Amino acid sequence: MRVVTLVILLIIITPLSIADPGTDSLSVEPQWGEELSEMDLDNLNGTGVIIAVADTGIDMDHSCFRDSETDVGEPGINHRKIVALNDSIDNWDTQGHQQFRHGTHVAGILACDPLDNNSDIKSMSYGSRLVVQDIVDSTGWSPPEVDNLLAEAALHGAVINSWSWGDNTINYTNRSGLIDEWTVENPWSLIFIAPGNNGGGMLEPSNAYNAVSVAASNSEQNATIWPSSSHGPDVNGRRGTFVASPGVNILSAKADGITTSMNNGTYSMTGTSMATPMAASFTALLQEMIENKYGFTPSGPLLKSMLAASAEPVTGMSPDPIQGYGRPSLESFNTSFFVHDSYEVDDWVSIIQGRGGDLDSMKNNPWNGSGAKGPFLSQNDSWSRYVKPVNGEDLEVTLSYNARPMGYDIDDLRLFVKTSDGRVAVDDQFSSSGYSQLYYQSAFSPLEHESSNETTVMVRLSSSQLEDVDWVEIEIVAKSVFDGGSEGMLGIEGDSVGFGLTVIGVHELLPNNGPVLTMLSGPVGGGNYTENITLELSIMDLEKDNVVLAIRLANENYSVDLGDCALAMNYSFNSSCSVDISKELIPRKVNRHDWRFEVVAVDDNSSVWTRYSMSQFQTENFTIWWENPAFVEPDVRVPGEEIMENKQNDTLLWGILGVIIGALVAASVMFRGSGANWQEDVKSPFREEE
Repeated sequence: MRVVTLVILLIIITPLSIADPGTDSLSVEPQWGEELSEMDLDNLNGTGVIIAVADTGIDMDHSCFRDSETDVGEPGINHRKIVALNDSIDNWDTQGHQQFRHGTHVAGILACDPLDNNSDIKSMSYGSRLVVQDIVDSTGWSPPEVDNLLAEAALHGAVINSWSWGDNTINYTNRSGLIDEWTVENPWSLIFIAPGNNGGGMLEPSNAYNAVSVAASNSEQNATIWPSSSHGPDVNGRRGTFVASPGVNILSAKADGITTSMNNGTYSMTGTSMATPMAASFTALLQEMIENKYGFTPSGPLLKSMLAASAEPVTGMSPDPIQGYGRPSLESFNTSFFVHDSYEVDDWVSIIQGRGGDLDSMKNNPWNGSGAKGPFLSQNDSWSRYVKPVNGEDLEVTLSYNARPMGYDIDDLRLFVKTSDGRVAVDDQFSSSGYSQLYYQSAFSPLEHESSNETTVMVRLSSSQLEDVDWVEIEIVAKSVFDGGSEGMLGIEGDSVGFGLTVIGVHELLPNNGPVLTMLSGPVGGGNYTENITLELSIMDLEKDNVVLAIRLANENYSVDLGDCALAMNYSFNSSCSVDISKELIPRKVNRHDWRFEVVAVDDNSSVWTRYSMSQFQTENFTIWWENPAFVEPDVRVPGEEIMENKQNDTLLWGILGVIIGALVAASVMFRGSGANWQEDVKSPFREEE
């Protein structure tokens, strides 16, 4: 029997949570929320997303950014486009300054929503807003310490940062290290950095381990990499380039340097400085998608895994140092997918600010992941999830996590995908076709396979490789995690690490909803019943799983299991439970004013990736008052007897446990008999053998 043992254990250890019965009728929704709706990818525009951009400044009176047709407006939370402007170094995209107009052009790629409706320069993420950090003055580029830029961005709620600048060295610098320190301490930070335009090795700080270095491509459908685009591998032999984005002849906003001109000029520029905000703008759509669909702000690792999963090939099917994973496209998310983010929390900004908000403070106030979804893996820990591939579609699994800066060993989280027919694929092991190799587990030890030393890795299986595969198991194993001595903590000196995971080509992992219970008729609150009582219910399981139903009468001192009302039925049915007081409750001393019906319904969800779920409720209290026609005896309980009954009912569900067990046994027989109807698409091992 598939769920008997698990359900019994759950019932033993879980107290009965009671829903508010209302007044007229009782309709209890499942314990989980409603099914997630399909996303309309065409309507994503970055709404609600804040992007930080550090550059030469911004021409705020441009049609892309000013607050209205006639008013530039003051930067702030209510401004149409500019949430914050750091003008401590300079306050405008100023004529005569080094690379004048560069910042306005980049900002336009990120968030231009022109008041004159010029669709030619409207940003992909035109619904987003900006934190603008002007880091160029009359002396040239004067960026502050990068952790200060990132702390300011986080203070204003920006996860995505766009930097189209760097130094003329391929070395891993102090600035590269600060980026990696920051992103390890604050996982809700992702920095897009231009690698340079020298046609050779990528320049700092785009070589930071956790940065997104963006190569430039042309904008054609059959894209090619711009020959002058800098690229990987980085100085440490890692892939370096993460993705490629259009960066050739990109039309965007043109600054004029005049603060009151209310201009709307445009012009084209080419370079990785343009490709970088293009990739950041695309990622704003991914952030919006996760926030709308799942209700939380994605971490940097999750966004990186989604970026890699979305990418379409430019130079080849497999990731390489020239294209990275390729050019991002929302088309990848037109199929079924799910994500998992260890760092899923309700309010990431409060967590960061609660730790001090700056890098030094966060180092001194480490976080153990409390309040987050998890898991956070220490060395030798593992996490796995079973999923069902979509028939006829490729399967792509992408894992991403942050690395500590140079000087620390890079953690090694391994990604394996195991199939129901005994094969296994290992992260980043691609054939010439661009798909992962599959090995038989009986003759292959995946953990002994050499790691690629990358912190974003992928397994890609073709639909033909998945023929006759009923399920796959996705497994993440922490083969090696640095132990900084802070047990149970995240961050640079912690011993645990979280991750982001994107899986494309599987049935979406929705939480299993418990059966919906609706009271059609039943005892009225405060009513008095002297002969019999009837409770009528409607039961519907949204996933069309079969349902076990158990009912009892209870009061504050003891309960009566109604074995005749226990049912094991198909997913949709009505139930009528009638109690003859004189026959079924006597000789108990029943005269009380605090009687109620308590109902438990458990579904028999059969998939290995989704557990059963339970719904429960109680009616309002009512009175049972029965008098023996032969004689009347006061309903007086012996104090010792009442104490004993209280002890016997300390656990609210003990009384119903026997009924559930019996019902589940009956259910297992019924489920086996009807299995051909409701499990026709789910083969072994989903059906357990007797």
